[in-house]
Amino acid sequence: MPAKPKPSTPKAKPTSKPKPATTKSTSSKTTKPFDYQVLLQRARSQVPPEAYERPRFTIPKVSAFIQGPRTVIRNFKEITDTLRRDPRHLIRFLARELATAGEMRGRQAIFNGRFNTRALDELVERYTKEYVLCPICNGPDTDMKREERLLVLVCSGCGGRTPLRSI
Repeated sequence: MPAKPKPSTPKAKPTSKPKPATTKSTSSKTTKPFDYQVLLQRARSQVPPEAYERPRFTIPKVSAFIQGPRTVIRNFKEITDTLRRDPRHLIRFLARELATAGEMRGRQAIFNGRFNTRALDELVERYTKEYVLCPICNGPDTDMKREERLLVLVCSGCGGRTPLRSI
């Protein structure tokens, strides 16, 4: 026997919508007081535009010329000032890598042999990555200190300490 349909009774419709649960918020602009995207946009709006335009630290380019059998780096003093390193340390590094003798005269460095600017740029970049930039935070705010018999790179930004190979 088939089932009888139940008679439908009209249900009463609610006259007003139920109110959503309210939470106390200190900010009336957003419903979520700690929305990450909103906080991020607010923080970025407070950073000056110059911070996004140029990097904080750039590795200086070598300006060199060949004079007879020697290569002269004109801006050697500026390079060491930018890297904040002892010129003698950089001279020793470059002389070892170029397998030649080098000396500093005034603001210039002179190396025996003919070397192109691109090769010198690559060596200065390698020196910067190895002896200047912090391997932990990649910041240039470092100092080389000798602790007992070890040469250590100490970062003032993150506090990292990394042993270096001696030249």
